[in-house]
Parts: sequence; C-alpha cells; structure tokens
Amino acid sequence: MATGSLFGNLFGGGGKGTLCIDIGSNSVKSVKMEGGRITDYGFKEIGEAFDVPSILRELVKDYKPGEVFSFVSGPSVSLRQAPFPKMNRRELKDAILLRLEKYSPFTLDEAILDFKALGPQREAGAIKDNVMVVAARKDIVSDHISTLRKAGLEPTGISVIPFALQAAVKKFGRVRPDETVCLLDIGAEFTDMVFMKGERLDLARTITTAGNAVTEAMTVAITTEDGQLALDAYDAENLKRKYGLPSEDNAERLPSGVMVKRLATLQRPALERFVAEVNRSIDYYRREFGETKIDRLLICGGTAAMKGLREYIQTSLGVPTQIFDPFKESGLYKKGTAPEDEVGYRLVTALGLVYDHASVDLLPGEMKSGKFVARDIRLAVAGGVLWVGLLVVIYVVLAGWSQASVAQVSRLRRDLKATEDANKEYFALEDQIKEMEAKQRSLTGVVGEEIISVPVLAAVTRMIPANIQLNSLALTGQRTVKLTGVVSSEPFLLDIDLSQFMIDLENSPGFQQVQLVSKNRSTLQGEAVLEFEIQCVTE
Repeated sequence: MATGSLFGNLFGGGGKGTLCIDIGSNSVKSVKMEGGRITDYGFKEIGEAFDVPSILRELVKDYKPGEVFSFVSGPSVSLRQAPFPKMNRRELKDAILLRLEKYSPFTLDEAILDFKALGPQREAGAIKDNVMVVAARKDIVSDHISTLRKAGLEPTGISVIPFALQAAVKKFGRVRPDETVCLLDIGAEFTDMVFMKGERLDLARTITTAGNAVTEAMTVAITTEDGQLALDAYDAENLKRKYGLPSEDNAERLPSGVMVKRLATLQRPALERFVAEVNRSIDYYRREFGETKIDRLLICGGTAAMKGLREYIQTSLGVPTQIFDPFKESGLYKKGTAPEDEVGYRLVTALGLVYDHASVDLLPGEMKSGKFVARDIRLAVAGGVLWVGLLVVIYVVLAGWSQASVAQVSRLRRDLKATEDANKEYFALEDQIKEMEAKQRSLTGVVGEEIISVPVLAAVTRMIPANIQLNSLALTGQRTVKLTGVVSSEPFLLDIDLSQFMIDLENSPGFQQVQLVSKNRSTLQGEAVLEFEIQCVTE
C-alpha cells in the first residue's frame, strides 16, 4: 500500500479525475468526471457572506482531483474577433502583438493573452481565419487562482465561457451540420452569447442585461389602482423567482393587495432592453456571416428558468426557443433527483468545460512552466528510484552468488554511486529552471498614440438626441471614454431613451463595449430626469 501511494504521488499528484468549476456572481457550480463519464456535480448559492472558498470546500468535500479547470469572465476579460490571413500559430501571435491595441484593451504588462482560430470566414471575397483573441487582467486571474487555492485546489488551466458553451452544445445539443444555433447563458450580471454553425463556433458576445437588471427594474416604485407597489431588492428577487414574468390574465394578488400582473409592468423595460440587445447581436451575426436566419435559440444559466421568459423571448424574436438542460436530455441526473433540484441548465458552463478546457489557457506562464517542470521532476525521480531499486536487486543477487568476483561487486557499487549522483542532478533541475525563468523578459512593442478627443467629441455630438444633455466627456487611458449627462422626457420613457442612446453608440463605427456605469432618477426644475454615466471604448 505504501509503495502504491508513493508511485501515485510521483506520477499523478495523488489525485484522480477532472473537476471543473464555475464561480459566478450569485452561485458556485462544479462538475466531476472520472473514467470518461460524469460522476458528480454540485451547485450552491453564494449568499451574503460571499465566502467562495468555504463553498468550494463544501462542494468538493474529500475529493482530490487530478486536474482542476475553471474560467474567468466579466469586464476584466476581453473577447475580440477579427479575420486574419492563413498563417501558422507563431506568425499569428506576432501579427496580434503588432497591433495589440486593436485586439485587446489591455497591454501585455497588465494582461494574459491567448488566441484561437475558430474556422474560415469570408471577407472581401477572400477566405480568412476567424480568430478570437482573449485577454484577461493579471490581477483578476491571480485573484481567481487564490480563491481556488484557499479551497485546497490547484488549477490546471483557466479558460473562458464561450468555448465551454460551444463544447456543451457540440456534446449534448444534437446540432445538425447545416443548423444555425444561438445559445444564451443568462446569468445574474451578464448574458454570454455564442453563435454556432453546426458544431463550429462563429461568434461570441457578452451583453450587460441579465437577471439582476430585471430585479433592479422591479425596485422602481409605482402607484396602481390597488395601491402603491414599492419593493426593495430582496423582495423583488424573491417575487421574480416565485412569479417570473406574470401573464395578463394572472388574477393573484401580492400581500399588499396589488395584482401580481403589475410586476410585469416593472419588468418590461429591462426585458425589452434585453431582447433588443439580443436581436442586435443576431442581426450583426447574420450580416457578418451571411446567415439568413437563426434556426434554434437555446437558453441556460440561472435566469433561464424564470417563468414566462422562454415564451417571451420566443415571441419577441420569432425564433424557436428552449431551455438547454444537458443533464435531463442525457440522463446525467443522480437517481431520485427531485424535479425542483434539476438545475442542469445552471451547470452548462461547468459541464462544457469538462469537454473543452484547452482551446485557450490563461494560466500564468510561470505556473505553466512549473506544471511541466514538476511533471519532468516526478518522472526523473521515479525513473531514478526504479533504476536504483533495480541495481540494488542485482547487487543483492550477485552478492549472494558464491562465484561472484570482487571485480563485479566493485563495478556494481560504482554504478550505484553514479546513479545516486544522477538523482541529485534531477533534484537540482527545478532550481536551475527557476533561475532561467527569472532571466526571461516579456516582449513589449512600442506603438504610437493619436489624439482622439476631437473626433470622439464630434461623433458623440452628431448622435446625441435632443432630450439628452451631455455634462462631461472624459478620455481615460488610450481608448476609454466616460460620458455623464441627463435624460429628460416622460418618466416612463427615461430608461428607454437612455437604452436607445447606448444602442446607437454601440452600433456606431467609432465605439465598442458600451456599458452603463450608473444611473439615478432625480428632478430638475420640477421635471423628472435620469442622470447617467456611460463608459465605452473607441475604435
């Protein structure tokens, strides 16, 4: 038993199987695979304590995985796609670094970069490679790794959401080769979208409207014929989970006496904005990739099971829509799982990561090197141990022979000493590699900067509507633009007008990644207004 433990530690680190982890803003999900099959899964809400390491330890329990994969997401992770001429990986990397400011909002010093060629794309009559460039801030990746380590888990690789979603659809979506599918992973803060032609990933996008936007919309106080409806965030979230999007014929009443169907009045602006953003992405995909329609729309994530949402999306977009639950469709649930515990639609990203964790890897370079060094050292030590053991056996056998010569014994002793010296060299290998790594320097390019304030101001001035007054326009860094201003209109149109302005900015050729930083309702000379701050990136 002791020998088995020794060799298990030398060759595999003592763990077995693969553990994939999805740390979201509201919950933590995990999926475990051993022997090519899913053997366990877990899901737990984060709650107010936000103690993610403790939740991970509770999900994993005593399990010691051989590999641990996870991913990072959010505003500190950039996903940009561009067509490139056919070239090998080294040439492609050089081409990306040459114009890095075009493909990443971060510099090489502050981010980890990787890329993946997704497939062919036609541009200007020529066939090029559709390449996704992924960049994540180093501090975000470091914090993510630290969280995993606090739970006793050492990450083997760090990926991003789109490739996990693609893998889940390829494995469980039953996609026809000629079928065009869009998958929406609707979380709490963000909605991740992937467009696929057959099993090929064509386009990935992230929109900022998701479950929390609906909850926030429900906190706006309104007065109805039955009384005032004013909810805090906690009550709004609970009512959203209980009633979803109520239908017009819902006759139930809230404890306050207000009709349940009035919740839909509050939810509608956020849902309309959500559908508008999804529809805009669909139009972009059809235009850029030459597709005439979306055949099927799949939804997953924590908000996907909101009552009435699937029907609302299907009616609004005119696309057949279904909740994507691979666990139900492929019989992966544990025996005896109650219907209310069937949350496979929330585990899609973790499940997909099991089947694709190598498309990109944002693990820091020193950890990648250390991973291979540790493997080489384990193999070297194991080989040394085997070789020493073999020589010892031979030595004992030869020593027991009554006819063994003194010369043979002396030679074996010399071989044994030489093997021991070689083992010392193996153990020194890690220190030598660390010393070499300390001498490496990252290649950074020097690029010129152009003054963009005048054209940015001119572009914003041309598209700003008459009922929006711009208070300030600030340029931070090389490409980031911050806008503050006030929307004046009918109270029920304030959010809609602001959303339309953001959509116009995003659709313009000069701006990308338009995000709402903050908004606040107030009054100006007795008139209801909406103060806002928007952040975007210039081309």
